[in-house]
Amino acid sequence: MQEAFLLTKRQVIPYYNKSKKGGLFMSSKKQQRLHEKIRDAMEKQFADLAYFSPIPGERELCQILGVSRPTVRKALELLEAENKIVRMQGRGSFYTGEKIPVDYSEAAQRGFGLAQMFSAEGRVTRSTVLQQVVEPARGNLASMLGLAEETLVFHLKRLRYVDEKIYAVTDDYIPLALCPELVHTDFTQHGLLRTLEAHDVHPYAEDKTIEVIHATPEIALYLEVAEQAPIFVTRILTTDREGRIIQYATSKADAFRSRFRVRSTKK
Repeated sequence: MQEAFLLTKRQVIPYYNKSKKGGLFMSSKKQQRLHEKIRDAMEKQFADLAYFSPIPGERELCQILGVSRPTVRKALELLEAENKIVRMQGRGSFYTGEKIPVDYSEAAQRGFGLAQMFSAEGRVTRSTVLQQVVEPARGNLASMLGLAEETLVFHLKRLRYVDEKIYAVTDDYIPLALCPELVHTDFTQHGLLRTLEAHDVHPYAEDKTIEVIHATPEIALYLEVAEQAPIFVTRILTTDREGRIIQYATSKADAFRSRFRVRSTKK
């Protein structure tokens, strides 16, 4: 990690001006430029990390970059404001890259998820359950959900249809302790997030990333596309109002059948 930051000592030394009394003070304009440079350096470094990878703490970043903790903190605040990182109390900071803003202004009436999004447009959705199991969280999955290794999670794998055409293959992972009733639910008849809400687990915010990859033989078979065809992979991290992670999900869809709507609001 340390070798990847290429800022030189000259680039990161703060600028000082003389005051009228002959003392030194840091120029606020130059200071602004400094922590923006640090932000740019961090962003360049983090860009190669996997989604939701942990990033170094403030103290380590100070040592790597050779700048003060306030400067590092301001750079991290910029990245957080730009939705490039997520900071969680007691867990540290995680890289999320580019996110898709999700508009939940009508969530109380329409709910969350793929079915609600398309039903709002008058389109018909249904699902085929491919897998519904309890399994231990390991590796990246455990990290994504903020769980200890081997903690049990509920895994739901579905083939999703829109207007009777295959739309996506989805995998949803929820910590089992949040809602053990998921094991006994028929998800061909019930929506996942609606089921969570019915058991007092309430989604509040989503972070989404989207990338294009080539279809593997398995996914090509499910989506009825050629092997190596371009597909969109959407990764979704859902949290409740307290910032607790309640779901990690992936959706793989034919790139030529996919459509995304992004809405931003001015605060």
